[in-house]
Amino acid sequence: MKNNLQQKVALSLLAGAMLFGTGYIANTSIAYAASASKDINIQPNISADDNLDGLTVSKQAENNEKAENNTIIISGGKAYDVYAAVTGGGDAVGNIAQMSGGTVAYLGGAATDYGDGDDGSVISNKVIMSDGKAQEVVGGEAFGTGTVETNCVTMTGGEAQNVYGGATYNSSATGNYVEISGKAIVTGSGDNGYEEDGVKTTNKGVYGAISGDPKGDNEVTFGSLENNSVKISGAAHISNAYGAYSFGGADVIGNSVELMGNATVSGDVYGGYSETGVVTGNTVKIGGNAIVRGNVYGGSSATGVVTGNTIELSGNANVNTANLFGYDKKTSTVSFRRTLSQKAASSGNTLAINGWSGSVNKVKNFEKIKFGEIDLDNLPSNGTVLTITNLDNNDLENTFIDAQGVKFKSGTEIKAGMALNFIASGNDQELYINDDNIEFGNFTAGVAQEGEGKLELQDGKLIYTSTEVHASGQTHLVAENRAVAAAFVNQGSELIADALDTLSRTDGYGVKTFAAVYGNHSKYDVNSDLKINGWSSIVGVGSEKQLAQGGFSWGVFYENGSGNYRTANSFNNEFFRGDGSLVYNGGGIAARYAKKSGSYTEASLRAGMLKSEMDNALKDITGAGYGYKSETAYYGAHLGIGKILTLNESTSVDVYGKFFHTYNEGDNFDVAGDKFEFDSITSDRLRLGTRYTVNKNNKWSSYYGIAWEYEFNGDADMKAMNKAVPTQSMQGSSYMAEIGLNYQPNTASPWSFDLSMRGYAGEREGFSGNVQAIYNF
Repeated sequence: MKNNLQQKVALSLLAGAMLFGTGYIANTSIAYAASASKDINIQPNISADDNLDGLTVSKQAENNEKAENNTIIISGGKAYDVYAAVTGGGDAVGNIAQMSGGTVAYLGGAATDYGDGDDGSVISNKVIMSDGKAQEVVGGEAFGTGTVETNCVTMTGGEAQNVYGGATYNSSATGNYVEISGKAIVTGSGDNGYEEDGVKTTNKGVYGAISGDPKGDNEVTFGSLENNSVKISGAAHISNAYGAYSFGGADVIGNSVELMGNATVSGDVYGGYSETGVVTGNTVKIGGNAIVRGNVYGGSSATGVVTGNTIELSGNANVNTANLFGYDKKTSTVSFRRTLSQKAASSGNTLAINGWSGSVNKVKNFEKIKFGEIDLDNLPSNGTVLTITNLDNNDLENTFIDAQGVKFKSGTEIKAGMALNFIASGNDQELYINDDNIEFGNFTAGVAQEGEGKLELQDGKLIYTSTEVHASGQTHLVAENRAVAAAFVNQGSELIADALDTLSRTDGYGVKTFAAVYGNHSKYDVNSDLKINGWSSIVGVGSEKQLAQGGFSWGVFYENGSGNYRTANSFNNEFFRGDGSLVYNGGGIAARYAKKSGSYTEASLRAGMLKSEMDNALKDITGAGYGYKSETAYYGAHLGIGKILTLNESTSVDVYGKFFHTYNEGDNFDVAGDKFEFDSITSDRLRLGTRYTVNKNNKWSSYYGIAWEYEFNGDADMKAMNKAVPTQSMQGSSYMAEIGLNYQPNTASPWSFDLSMRGYAGEREGFSGNVQAIYNF
């Protein structure tokens, strides 16, 4: 193995000079630690003129032996090549190289060489670098035919010249990634280029994955580079970034570069590049406060097909001096104008505008420009979403402009007739866009507004105009919830009336305490039926006095109710579920006067606070869910009259009419920056009914009743960003049937209990159960 490894060291370093540009040709001496985890401080006192040749490795695996979960930690000193693991053909899995200081030429998580049998794969190896300097950094690399998968480099500090998540000569590289943050620097400096036909080509910077031989000497048919990624954030500064790069014929598919934070790229950015392979589905995302000064390519190839690649701009990305290309056809030196046959091989490349606005030096070679999110509060001084500083007349001639489903950010009221510059030139060149290539339609704004818009060329600019605006369909649910919340408070008035009924049925006069619990499951016929499960309770103290013409009973009480419900809503063709809860707390006074003739009059006053809360009630343009909280006062009163007709000693019929009035104050609140306003709700209900009681002189008595109820008002009106939402009304008829049981052990007992069940149909549907207890002092 030693001879093989010596050859590997010499070959790898030579290849590194060619492919990765280490610039070092070391001798074949080898230094490695056989332990599975090794913390080293390499030559901490070495002078700048000293050299340490060879390979430093935590684990050297013989031939096809597997190297797994080894760690090497570099905290200082100077060395050439440092790996956590090296195999002669076996797999290298889960090895980690950590660097917090020192200087190395080549730093790797793991590497595999050609083996005696099957070549090993390089999987899930890591390099974690927080400080120090390195020329080349690679998460995992394979010199044989084994695959390179899910290896990574994480840099939070330090400096490097070139960084690779995964590297391969002869196989596929999938899911490898590089994450650079903090103040890490990848300069791309140093001469790591190569010459071909006398032309110098340089490829420096950060790569999600790289494959092939830059000299083209390797005749192996390469695999693919798929789903590799580069993420740059913080204050990191890099030279160039590539989602994936193939020197040969590897297909480059689904790779990505993401630039966020305050990252700076002084050179170029490629979603993917392949000399002769297919380049498709690659993405470059530039957002946050990231700066790119060079060219940005969705995809590029010398001779291969370049399709379906995307560049996305968001946030406050600074691309003032950048040139954006959906695709680029390159030889080893310069790009060239595509021919008609090449046009079909470079389709579907898209520039996506997503919450960004500003200037770009050039925009070219895109089949589509897609306008998604627009932040009206963050437009530049010229009021234009996309300004192309150096526009040539034909740059957008064959570009499709897609303004379907434009999404304006929350917090800005959209009015019909609002005009906005979507594209304008910064050099007085007129836009040439085919009218047939302009598409527009619906738009949404935050969580509260939606409408229609049109896009057309006017005065050399591409202008978007809103033609119709109204409240978003998803806001209707908020108004429905408001109506149901008011109805839930209304239900509490039933407990008050029931308490007065029960007080009148108990024998004896004097001070009485009473308590009741009321559980219900109800569905209300608003625009979209809502079902609510709730509990209400009432506790109080009162008195009943005997008068010359009858009896007078009264009580003061505290009331509480809590309910919950589920909702179904949709936004932007997405269906989602919400959860709501209601709580009210209040109190009041109630009284009844009953004559010996059987007629009676009753009344009550009540007041309290209603709290309504919903989770995931609404969605915004990013897909995030939002809830809301509302707290309002309520006031109520009821008045009732009736007459109890005695049929015989044990049987009677109660015929009654009751009127309930409830008033709920209005409220306003914000959801995701959009303003919602509730109007007050007034409910006026009339109930007419009869109740038949048997065995009323026994300790067990039962009763049966039916009633008709009509809601005269019950309208819930709401505005969302000053747009009226359709009124949610509970006006209409409901029907009730009840059965109950009253128990008083004997005339001398201070206790009395009442149990009833009710069913509802019509405007309100469902059922309820009520348990009451009274104690007579």
